[in-house]
Amino acid sequence: MQNRKNTVISVLFFSTFIIHFCLWKFMFHLDEVIIIKFYLFLSLIFMMMVTLLLIINKTAPQFVGLSVLGLILIKFFLMYLIKNKLHFDEIPGYKFHFILPYLVLTALITYYAIQLINYDKKQ
Repeated sequence: MQNRKNTVISVLFFSTFIIHFCLWKFMFHLDEVIIIKFYLFLSLIFMMMVTLLLIINKTAPQFVGLSVLGLILIKFFLMYLIKNKLHFDEIPGYKFHFILPYLVLTALITYYAIQLINYDKKQ
């Protein structure tokens, strides 16, 4: 069961990247180096958040829901920093390219946390 949830989350994450990359490259005709750096950063943050959720679930499962809120706040702060580092302000329509992946990954992390909480309640 746990392996299936991880596969679904990973497939959704990579499909988000592929769709966004295709829009970035073929529809908006923008430089692909920035988006690849951005998604490498997002991948690192995403894996870190999933790992932290698993650690919190093993040590203090009653705080998984609260820890999701803290992790989302940390992710927002880190994404704001990387936005300034990658000079997203120079990209036309940067809000679409910045906010959309943030919301999708936040939804995936929230879904993963809900699955962890429901799995613990079943046992």
